[in-house]
Amino acid sequence: MYARPRILSLITTHRCTAACDHCCFGCSPKVTKAIPVARLHSLIDEAAAIPSFEMVGFTGGECFLLGKHLDALIARATGHGLRTRVVTNGYWAVTALAARRRIEALRDAGLGEVHLSTGMFHARFVPVERVLQAARASAEAGLFTTVWIEECEGSTFDGAFVRAALDDLVRERRVYVGSQPWIENADGRGEARLEHDPALSRFRDENKSGCPSILEVLSVTPDQTLIACCGFTMESIPELHLGSVAERSLAEVLEGAPNELLKYWLHVEGPERILEFVQRFEPDYRLPAESPSMCQTCLHLHRDPVAQRVLAEHADDIPFEAIMNAFAERIGTRVVRATR
Repeated sequence: MYARPRILSLITTHRCTAACDHCCFGCSPKVTKAIPVARLHSLIDEAAAIPSFEMVGFTGGECFLLGKHLDALIARATGHGLRTRVVTNGYWAVTALAARRRIEALRDAGLGEVHLSTGMFHARFVPVERVLQAARASAEAGLFTTVWIEECEGSTFDGAFVRAALDDLVRERRVYVGSQPWIENADGRGEARLEHDPALSRFRDENKSGCPSILEVLSVTPDQTLIACCGFTMESIPELHLGSVAERSLAEVLEGAPNELLKYWLHVEGPERILEFVQRFEPDYRLPAESPSMCQTCLHLHRDPVAQRVLAEHADDIPFEAIMNAFAERIGTRVVRATR
């Protein structure tokens, strides 16, 4: 498979200190599934052997549950010349001092980025004050720091409070505070229907785009499945699963994975334009216009039998050459063939 593996995202565990409604991976304190620590180390080594990889991300679940193993893993990646990031809910920042000590230890191991998550669903389990302490400690340690606030209609979370509390760091461009839609997980917990501002619809012209993650960010799940993206719905889309790395190396799985046009098309144009292609041949086809997330649209694309039928029946109408030329232009010389 020709791929662009720039970032390896290690979903270290599905265990988490929170059990948020509509969690994309169904994480909770009760879930124990995790990648063995020794395998995490060897996956980093394997990524370093593939020239295009630049970064290793540690996420979950909650990657900080690894304790000191996280420090060692970051040091291993750093030793290979790979940049590192962590994605966390900040539960560990119980005081400002505790936050500084934990962050400084990780920085000394080589950590470069901290991405924090909060919002109405997270705050039920992790007080927002901990997120603020984690963000401030991270920024003051010189790390690239982002705080992502989940959003949906009717949210009672005070995002303005977060922005005001970090205003000095935001103005100094030491912290970025953003928001992203919190989408329903049809396969997991969360009974309430989530609605979003219509302005977020992925079918508005200004919101359409290709998927920058597919074939560029590769994820390894706790059951050691290699997936071709890092999206919220990726574990629910078997077509994005490249194979198991439990017994094979990253390079072996990549080398054996097929070159599927749909993945390149998703990278170049995104799932919304692909569904509009479907509508050309099925004029009565109802687009999921309410979708606020590319990941949600992608799940619809892969699960909808009408879309799959039209794509199969009109394969000759898909602009193969234009898609592949656009893909090549986007990634330039960074296209690599996985090697052992």
